[in-house]
This record gives sequence, C-alpha cells and structure tokens, in this order.
Amino acid sequence: MRPTVVFVGGFLGAGKTTLILAAARELKERGMRCAAILNDQSDALVDTQLAELHGMPSGEVTAGCFCCRLSDLDGRSLKRC
Repeated sequence: MRPTVVFVGGFLGAGKTTLILAAARELKERGMRCAAILNDQSDALVDTQLAELHGMPSGEVTAGCFCCRLSDLDGRSLKRC
C-alpha cells in the first residue's frame, strides 16, 4: 500500500493538532498506521509533545515554515511507526 500524505493548515488555535490526533485515532482503530510531521513554531514543541502523549509517532520541522525548512527533516527525525 502506498503512503498517503495529508497536509493540514490553518490559523493559530484553529484545531489543526486536535484534528490530526482525532484522525490518527480513527485510522488506528481501522488498523492503519500513521505518523505526524509537525511545524511547531515554539521552543517547547508543544504540538510534538501532545502527539507523543497520544502515542502518535511524530517528527518536526522547526525554526520556520515547511516551505523553507522541509529539507531539514530526514528519516532519523521521524520515529518509526
């Protein structure tokens, strides 16, 4: 099966992380694997910590937007599903 990539965007506080976690929970219940690549803008990486608390493998692109920093993400940054 080929991987599916879904991009979620929106304003601060719009519910992006909540949506991602809810979708991941639903997919897991259906026997599928998923992971998140988050673009946390804070030093604390709050979204990444929240995803990990919910048992979702995750990685992050930090210190800028995806379009400028995606190349910083490599296979070592995303924990194995």
